[in-house]
Amino acid sequence: MITLSMKQIILASFFLLFLSIPGFVSASDLQVRPFLIDRTVEGREFVSEEVVLTNSTNRMLTVYATVNEISVEQDGEIKEFISPIMTDRTNTITSWVEVTRGRIEIQAGETVKVPLGFRIHPSVESGEYHAFIGFVPASKRYQAEAKAMSGEAQGIITKLTVDDDRKEYLRIAGFIIDRFVTKEDDSKVFIELENLGDIAASPEGEIIFFNSTGEEINAIPINTENTIIPPGETVTISTKIPFENKLGRFKANLSLQYGEKQKASLYDTTQFFMMPLHIMILMLLVAVLVALLVFLLLHKALVVKDEQEDGVDLPFMVREGHDPKPKDHDIDLSKK
Repeated sequence: MITLSMKQIILASFFLLFLSIPGFVSASDLQVRPFLIDRTVEGREFVSEEVVLTNSTNRMLTVYATVNEISVEQDGEIKEFISPIMTDRTNTITSWVEVTRGRIEIQAGETVKVPLGFRIHPSVESGEYHAFIGFVPASKRYQAEAKAMSGEAQGIITKLTVDDDRKEYLRIAGFIIDRFVTKEDDSKVFIELENLGDIAASPEGEIIFFNSTGEEINAIPINTENTIIPPGETVTISTKIPFENKLGRFKANLSLQYGEKQKASLYDTTQFFMMPLHIMILMLLVAVLVALLVFLLLHKALVVKDEQEDGVDLPFMVREGHDPKPKDHDIDLSKK
């Protein structure tokens, strides 16, 4: 047989008396449906829901709606309610909630329907957003909000998922090296990149240089400064040809990668001629010297040939039967 002490009887009596006070309402006296709202939304969308509140008591309940952002990573801790005016509306779920702020009166045994809406910000950031929308029986709003913060309220766990439908699109608008590189000022490489997407991009990659036989001779990294290209803008990245004092035709292959959601690649190629000015001058001098040497050799050979031809006696032949007497029109070659 179970016996109760006088202290236990007094405490039980006070508890029963407290329950009979009209202002006290337990959490089970109000039923809230649904338990969970889980929707995938996008910017500018309006999501309309309906909350059903049922008064399970034999007296009227005064109910207030509360809205709190919550964390569901570990223990479901409820964060402090922040006024939408003081928040960044692009990433704060509490600023999207539309629910009555006035008191809701529910008669004994009555069921009422309360409109609930979510007006998603046009520039909403992608991600998952969680909120607790409480419906708390209380005589004053501040009492209802205090109960919600302490986790003693009935309500709806809300999860809104915003998919990231932004596009990543980077284009090589120009890959420029001077056609003829003759001096150091001409050895610049310019890469013009245009962001046609919705997400800022920071490309990275390399330029590989090949000679005329297809042999790789050098390579340099691109955008080591992590330059960011905002959406809708064009940025030019410059670097320098990593070699000099070379003569010939060369090819440069550009390879870039970018993207946060999904990696994308860009390729381009160009050709150029390296003709360092001092090497060209040296080659010109050599060519002039060679030409001068050839001229001198040819001139010497011609002079020697002329001298040889001047020292040779040419024979004079007289045909037999020739009349030695000159005519008027003949040249007289006889000696007088």
